[in-house]
Amino acid sequence: MKIFFFQRFLVFIVGFVIGFITVLLYECIDYIFASPRFYNDLSKSKLTAVQHWPQNAENYKLWRQNQNILISKVDLDFSIYGKQSQFSFIFPLENDTIILESEWLRNKVPIACIVFVEKLKLASTIRDTWGKHCNHLLFFSQHLIDVNLSVINLGIKYTSSWQLLCEVMNYIWSRRNEILLHWTIFVKDDTIVIPENLRYMIAPLNFREPYYLGHAVVLWGLPYNVAQAGYVLSYEVLSRLMKIFDTSKKCAAGGKYWKKEDYYLGKHLMSLGIHPLDTRDSEKRATFHGFSLNTLQWGLARPGSYYTKALYQPGLECCSNQTITFNIREVDQMRTISYILYRLRIFENGIYGNRPASTPIPENEVWRSALREEFNLTVVKEISSEEYFKIWREKYSEPEHFIAMKFRKMPKAIKSFMDIYELQTKTFLILRLFILFTKR
Repeated sequence: MKIFFFQRFLVFIVGFVIGFITVLLYECIDYIFASPRFYNDLSKSKLTAVQHWPQNAENYKLWRQNQNILISKVDLDFSIYGKQSQFSFIFPLENDTIILESEWLRNKVPIACIVFVEKLKLASTIRDTWGKHCNHLLFFSQHLIDVNLSVINLGIKYTSSWQLLCEVMNYIWSRRNEILLHWTIFVKDDTIVIPENLRYMIAPLNFREPYYLGHAVVLWGLPYNVAQAGYVLSYEVLSRLMKIFDTSKKCAAGGKYWKKEDYYLGKHLMSLGIHPLDTRDSEKRATFHGFSLNTLQWGLARPGSYYTKALYQPGLECCSNQTITFNIREVDQMRTISYILYRLRIFENGIYGNRPASTPIPENEVWRSALREEFNLTVVKEISSEEYFKIWREKYSEPEHFIAMKFRKMPKAIKSFMDIYELQTKTFLILRLFILFTKR
């Protein structure tokens, strides 16, 4: 019996050691091969989005100066509540029309937003929120169809997620005369995109050159931008890809696994000499995020691969002030963030924002008009609000008295009003009694 238990114990120990060594070797191999240091030609991929991304603000200003426009500051309080919009305005030289710089950029740097839909409620929310700020917004789904949301289902039996991505790229490429594809961002439906920040990043770039932007990681020596954070392709990148994958057969042959379309995209682009570019800001803070801000900034455990496999290692702080994408899963949160981004304003100075809403009748005139109509009084300017209240109470002691007087010629209406009033009164008394009883 002792020998039997000893053998079982020995087998357990040997199995445990083998398992431990296997896991250790797997982690070591994964660290070595997935590390950016394993990428043989790292110098070619470590280019920045504007070749000198830390000076992107200066590059943008230089680019803007060459656009033959004038910039003027407008008081924020006045621009929002007093007259027109906000902060910085563009004055085209040919006329005096004032437009927001972000609106001017929208026309100057068009962005097509491609969203892969898994939940229709998220697609609906995107359409009502950040999707409005794209020049073109298209929804695609493998299995969903919705006419109201214009979700496009190509009706193809896909063998991999890469084939789905490839067929979508073929679809929009075939309509490039209708859809401006200068810059195209591909995201999942649980992603928030801030197109204004994306335009700020890519404005100085030439869309006829190959640019591949996103959050770059390295897997088995291959750098690519992860789908969770979204990725941006310039017109030239799409053009080169579509010369290779111009048929459904070629798309199907380009990848065979699901949920690896981002990896396959990076692989095919590498064969074309196109590499992920650095999209961190001057303080090494990321702009494309494959997780929620809550996880990245305040999570108890940060996602390890986001840092350990990142081609361009983020700094100590997580997120750039010019963040472009991050994840979110609930529609109410997406709507809340959209409100904060595009509508909420912090008061700094001014008087226009404190003005009350305009009303057709001034507040004092509301009860004075009631005195004229209800009590047949002609001289009401000298009557104060307190005196008005006393006059009212003398004629109508209780609300039901007023209702009875106003609707005495409408028995059905008065009965309905009285029933509702009595029901509300009884409900209120019951609730009060319940609260008192529970406190005891």
